[in-house]
Amino acid sequence: MGYLDVARDKVVGSVKEAAKKVVDAQPPRATAQTVTIACPVDRIAQFWRDPLQLSVVLGDIAEVEASGDDRYRWRLLEGPDATWESRMVTREDGVGFVGDGSELTISYRAAPHDLGTEVTLRATTPAPGLLAGAAAYKVLYRLRALMQTGEVPTLRSNPSARASAR
Repeated sequence: MGYLDVARDKVVGSVKEAAKKVVDAQPPRATAQTVTIACPVDRIAQFWRDPLQLSVVLGDIAEVEASGDDRYRWRLLEGPDATWESRMVTREDGVGFVGDGSELTISYRAAPHDLGTEVTLRATTPAPGLLAGAAAYKVLYRLRALMQTGEVPTLRSNPSARASAR
């Protein structure tokens, strides 16, 4: 190993260390997305209490299982092997999943002009806001598709040669 390799490794190590300090120092950020879904409020409320349906909507992001009364375990399907233990909290306008410094808050209400239900997903996580916002939108987009058509969009039968069905 030459002196350039040693210098490069030191610089890369220093940059990683500095980036970790900056990321760790950031407070969790809240990111919210809202969609209108053409179905009744009670059907949306029921959805968030069903871990199997949550797993369908999360698709290639994560899977959810009940781990006790009002307790849920969320496991990422790609990337680092990570699980999130949460407790469901019923709120006046929806539900929340709370655990380990992160929180998902889902609120729903009747949409104006009888157009269905407005659903807002607010994620408070250590993940960057743009990443959390994109994931929140993806989840709500899939939820709307499932509630309105009975299925989640997929590429499963499409010969597009993509690795994922989503």
